[in-house]
Amino acid sequence: MNQIFAIRKDLPNYQVLDLGLTDITRHLPDSADLDSVFDFSELNTSLASLWNTPETRYVNSGKKKALQPDLSCWVDSTLVLSPKAYRFLKDSLVNLGEFLPVEIDGELHYIFNCFVWGDVNEEACEFNNEEGMEAGLKHLEFRSSASNLLVFKAQIECGLTLFCSQRFKDIVESFELVGLTFDENLIVA
Repeated sequence: MNQIFAIRKDLPNYQVLDLGLTDITRHLPDSADLDSVFDFSELNTSLASLWNTPETRYVNSGKKKALQPDLSCWVDSTLVLSPKAYRFLKDSLVNLGEFLPVEIDGELHYIFNCFVWGDVNEEACEFNNEEGMEAGLKHLEFRSSASNLLVFKAQIECGLTLFCSQRFKDIVESFELVGLTFDENLIVA
C-alpha cells in the first residue's frame, strides 16, 4: 500500500494563522447553528454560505522568528493556502471540499475545508483504555483504497486531522510549497 501521512504544521519554523472559530462566529447570522459551525469538520459542514471573508494575519508560534508558510493547518482537518499554493493546488482540491477566503496583508489566502472521508480499517485500529473506557486512538490504519485519495479525514477520530497520500506529498514538494510536515505517525502521542 502507498504511504499515508498525517498533515501537520511545521512548528516553530513557520507561522500560524491568527484566527479562531470564535472570530468567525461573531459575524454569523443569529439563525446559524453554532454546533454545526464549531463541529464543522466532524459533521462535514459546509461553511461557505455563512462565511464572511475575515481579515487576519500570521503570527509566530513560539519564541523563534518564523517564516510565513505557503501551506499550513488551521482548525481540525483544514489547510490554509497562500495565493501561490492556491494557484498550484486549487484544481487538485476543488472537488474534495470548499475554499473559504481570508484576507492577509491585502491578499486573499484560502482555507480548504475537506469533505472527504478515508476508509478506515477499524479492525486494525486500537484505542487507549482508561479504567475500561476507550480514551482516544492508540493506532490508526486506513484501508488501501485511502491511498487513492489526495487528502481526507477519518470519522473514527472525528475529523480532527487531515491525512494525505504520497501523491499529495509529492505534489506539494514538486511545487516547493513550505509550511507543512508529513508525519508517518498518524496519531499524535
